[in-house]
Amino acid sequence: MGILLALTRGTAVAAAVMFAFALLKRLIIAFGFLFAIVKFAVVAAFLILLVCIAVTMLRDWSGKKSGAEDA
Repeated sequence: MGILLALTRGTAVAAAVMFAFALLKRLIIAFGFLFAIVKFAVVAAFLILLVCIAVTMLRDWSGKKSGAEDA
């Protein structure tokens, strides 16, 4: 009877460890997707900033080339 009791305790511990690993794997995947979305947002904001700077520079360059004066 003691062997059977020991086997059930060992099985319960093993099941708890496997459940913890599965839960940890799910959390890692979820946080990975979350961080990927944040990274994408940061890169998109940086690209938008670069495009805005380029457009501003081109407008300024075009305005100076056509002879427009600032008031």
